[in-house]
Amino acid sequence: MKKETRKKLLKEIKNLENINRTWIDTVAEGHDGLLTADGFDSAIIGITEGINPVVVYSFQECVRVLRVRDEMTEEDAIEHMQFNVTGAYVGEKTPLFIHLVCDDSQSL
Repeated sequence: MKKETRKKLLKEIKNLENINRTWIDTVAEGHDGLLTADGFDSAIIGITEGINPVVVYSFQECVRVLRVRDEMTEEDAIEHMQFNVTGAYVGEKTPLFIHLVCDDSQSL
């Protein structure tokens, strides 16, 4: 990936992290114990509604973050997500990672 492209994408990820973190902090006031996945705030797409609300992430966007931020290959990023992130159960507030049917995120 070109250095200029990576720099632009890192800036975009950081901007989304700031927006989503502000949103989560606001929403969390009404929901006790929401857990987030470190380093993936830009991939937050919402919070579930119901008795046990949890934070929801786009799996594809998390993979993109790893590819850009950590310079992983797509294969390595998917493997990292499956073994180190989505495979971690931290209780009933464990975040959800979903594969979107219609993914509007840009490919690298």
